[in-house]
Amino acid sequence: MGTPDSIEDPPIPQYPKGLDLPMRDLSLMHHWCISTCYGFGDVFPDEVEPWRDQLPVIAQNFPFLMRGILAVTSLHVARSIYDYNTRSKYIQLAAYHQDLALPEYRAALIDVTEDSVAAVLAFSALTTVYSFAAPKDARALYASGAPEWLFLHRGPGPIPQHWQNWIDKSPLHTQMHRRRLSLIDPTVNPDDRHLIHLRSMLANLDAEEQNHVVDYESAIYWLRQAFAHTCNADSRLGPKYGILFWAERIPAGFLELLSQHKQAAIVLLAHSCVLAKRASNFWYFEGFAEQTLAELQPFLSEEYLPWINWPLQECGLL
Repeated sequence: MGTPDSIEDPPIPQYPKGLDLPMRDLSLMHHWCISTCYGFGDVFPDEVEPWRDQLPVIAQNFPFLMRGILAVTSLHVARSIYDYNTRSKYIQLAAYHQDLALPEYRAALIDVTEDSVAAVLAFSALTTVYSFAAPKDARALYASGAPEWLFLHRGPGPIPQHWQNWIDKSPLHTQMHRRRLSLIDPTVNPDDRHLIHLRSMLANLDAEEQNHVVDYESAIYWLRQAFAHTCNADSRLGPKYGILFWAERIPAGFLELLSQHKQAAIVLLAHSCVLAKRASNFWYFEGFAEQTLAELQPFLSEEYLPWINWPLQECGLL
């Protein structure tokens, strides 16, 4: 073993000029490691460890990931601050880091490598959480179409086959298993009858929408699978990842129907809120299901409102 004078210093990541992190951001990183990181992973043991221990190290070489961590942590800190001006400063700081991170993330997506794959996937997850956690104007969440988080979570799209070996060697390998879950019997979910019942709603679609029955059927099918996996211990899928499992598999045609505020599409989205309610132990899902249902209701006609009775009941709104 060498003497202290002979031991080489560890390499220091070289950030581009102007990206030195100020003390406020070091404070945010500390908060990430002791608190915010516990909102990541799933409800099973050891799920949080990559987010707490390894991703901050990876982020030292990928500034967009570091900024993604700081952006989400800023929103987390803001939630616990009652002073309006101070809270607003943290929200602005979150937007500052997120805005700087996004162009670098998009550039990294063009050429993903074994070294960058964990950073790219982690940032995609952080961006979804950012969308859940960022303050929104009341009654404006769905005014312009489908919810933003659905598109953001689908981020990189289907995982290319050549990424898979890299992912299997990355810190996120256990959490990416949901993309390779096998189909299971949906009736293991004790509430499956509520989801099966949704198929009868499709019989009443108008002639134009009948052309999209296959998209609705697919969305229901994957919703049933998502719920079922959260009821199956072997799947290791909690309700939070159950929602994301569904978001990754619904067809693009269904997203288009949702963007058009089609009644049946809104009903199916409302049923996903049951999973969101069951995931409300994660800080960014607190109140999310209730807010979503409250904002969806005005888009539903009297004919379709009864179809969301079960989600309303499960979320304590009926």
